[in-house]
Amino acid sequence: MANEDYSPILQQGQQGVEIWNKWRKQNPNTVPEISNDDLSNLNLSGVDLSKCNLTNFSFKDTNLSGANLSEACLIRSDFGFCNLTNTNLSNAYLGHCDFTQAELNGTIFDNADLGHVNLSFARINAARFRGANFRQTQLQGVDLSSLDFSNANLSNLNLSWVKFVGANLTGANLSHSQVLWTDFTAAVFTGACIEDWHINSATNLTDVICDYIYRRQGQQERRPSSGNFAPGEFTQLYQTSLETVDLIFRNGIDWDAFAYSFKKVEIENQGAQLDVQSIEKKGDGILVVRIAVAPDADKATIHNQFMQGYEFAAKALEAQYQARLEDKEKVINQLFSTINQQNKLLAQTGDKVSIYYQPNSQFAGGIVDATSVDAQQIGGSIQNNDTKDFPS
Repeated sequence: MANEDYSPILQQGQQGVEIWNKWRKQNPNTVPEISNDDLSNLNLSGVDLSKCNLTNFSFKDTNLSGANLSEACLIRSDFGFCNLTNTNLSNAYLGHCDFTQAELNGTIFDNADLGHVNLSFARINAARFRGANFRQTQLQGVDLSSLDFSNANLSNLNLSWVKFVGANLTGANLSHSQVLWTDFTAAVFTGACIEDWHINSATNLTDVICDYIYRRQGQQERRPSSGNFAPGEFTQLYQTSLETVDLIFRNGIDWDAFAYSFKKVEIENQGAQLDVQSIEKKGDGILVVRIAVAPDADKATIHNQFMQGYEFAAKALEAQYQARLEDKEKVINQLFSTINQQNKLLAQTGDKVSIYYQPNSQFAGGIVDATSVDAQQIGGSIQNNDTKDFPS
């Protein structure tokens, strides 16, 4: 059978599945190749397709309930309207697969690669996604309640409007994800990472179960740093009635310019309830100032107004700083010019030793009476323009 085309066997449906599975048990180390990529509208319940290369296959409307597809390469395959009840897809490569309106009751996706997968309108009940990797997966509006996402990678996803009611998110990575209007009621969050996740007033954290979380990936910045949250404490700390606007500054902040722009935006957006929520150092000189705003505020407009006002104020203040330095230099030059003129007059009368200002010379500071001065006090040049003796 090793050199045969196995597609006709599978095309026989359940009768072919029995022959197929028997041969696979007898040849556990052989991975068969299947030439016909159309396995749609068949009854392949319980079939063993583990480790098979099934890229770009069509399983549309096929019954794969109880099938073993673990470690199979299923990239870009079509599972639309497919019955995958209790199917094993653990460690499978499912990039760009289409599960539109598929039946996923009890389906196992443990450690599977789910990059760019389409789960639109799929019926997902009691499925398991332990350690699964979601990359740019379309999940908006999907009901994922009571499912197991422990240690799953859900970072950088748009999870807005998703239902995670009662879901197990233990150790899950939710960093940089958008969870606006997302329902986490009674979900388990212990050990989850929420670095830079984006929530709003409609994000529901009611009755969340959480002993601790991490603020940075790689299990860094544990909160609380020791011990566990008290019951309800996580919800109290992270459920917010306001939304936020993140302002990113590189190479530090001019706080005078910040204060000017903050006040200007506050006046222009009355009712926005602006408030500085946090200031975080991100490394490489980057600071993120998080501004809380009212739920109905236009965050994009406020962000643009603030940054424009800040840049304007920073430039204006820089010009003022420069002008002050130039004015200070002028005053110093005028002062030393006056001193030099006075010294010339004094030299003519022979009353004092002249102190001449020379650019770039270093003075110890102050106007000094040269009659009793020690040259080391000045640090500059002392010239005696008169040969007369000085009084002791």
